[in-house]
Amino acid sequence: MSEIRFRVAVLDDFEKLADTVPAYEKLKARAEVNILRERLDSPEKIERALAGMDALLLMRERTYFSDHEYGRLPNLKFISQTGRTTRHLDLPAATRRGIAVAGTPADNGTSTKELTIGLILALMRKIPQVNRRMREESWPPLAGRLLEGKPVGVLGFGRIGQEVARVLKAFDARVLAYARTLTAEKAGRIGVECVPMETLLKESDIVTIHVPLNANTRGMIGDKELAMMKPGALLVNTARGAIVSETAMIKALETGHLGGVGLDVFEIEPLPMDHPLRRFDNAILLSHRGYATVEVLQERYEEAITNILNFMDGKPVNLHNPEVLKP
Repeated sequence: MSEIRFRVAVLDDFEKLADTVPAYEKLKARAEVNILRERLDSPEKIERALAGMDALLLMRERTYFSDHEYGRLPNLKFISQTGRTTRHLDLPAATRRGIAVAGTPADNGTSTKELTIGLILALMRKIPQVNRRMREESWPPLAGRLLEGKPVGVLGFGRIGQEVARVLKAFDARVLAYARTLTAEKAGRIGVECVPMETLLKESDIVTIHVPLNANTRGMIGDKELAMMKPGALLVNTARGAIVSETAMIKALETGHLGGVGLDVFEIEPLPMDHPLRRFDNAILLSHRGYATVEVLQERYEEAITNILNFMDGKPVNLHNPEVLKP
């Protein structure tokens, strides 16, 4: 009689990197591993694809699990989550069902910082428009704008916001910063101005968003806030889509009040193919690429697979719900 092997499913490996890390070969030698690259967007798909699985490896918050989904997976014992986020998981329900959930350390924000600066430069210099028109005409005469000397508002001054501000200072931009707890002393350490949010919106040529999504920040940029911005100002969001009202943003793009947007995040992800944002030539739209570099993804997969190996050895670490281990 053959031995029943531990079964693991790796979800949402759209970039095809999970099986490129050293820990993957170790896991494959000890378990039956199924890598899924199709989005499981319904409870029925989840049940069909994951029935009988003992452990899941989840990439970020690409798939949501509630108690309903857990109930369809009676063999599930362990979820290895990349990063520290659990917003897509019903953690109390997992604990009640005896499912341990582990995470990996958060990245240092370098990848999101770099992408933010890239979006700002692409908007200022009209890089996507020139690139597209180079396929259609000989020499597109589109003039961009300098970043040097321009007022840039950094909304949110945590780990990523501070790093973005440092880079902007290297471009000799005038950086305005707002965060609920930000002080002039803290802002002054890297040469930026601590200002009220209203001032930041009114004076900035570019506003870049770096606040976390929570009850206080959901919809914090709406009609009123966008109307405060300069005509033709640019908006960049690499934080979370729901921080900005998409309805208000689309209206501001339609009227020309917003000069352009650079978006890596949206209220609904993946962005529907018929979404109105896809119509605008001055909207740079990315597929939540802030963290998605080869280096970051491989590091997360290595850590998340190692968490599974530790669980199989009876030594789970990095648990979000350690109480699940109590008898």
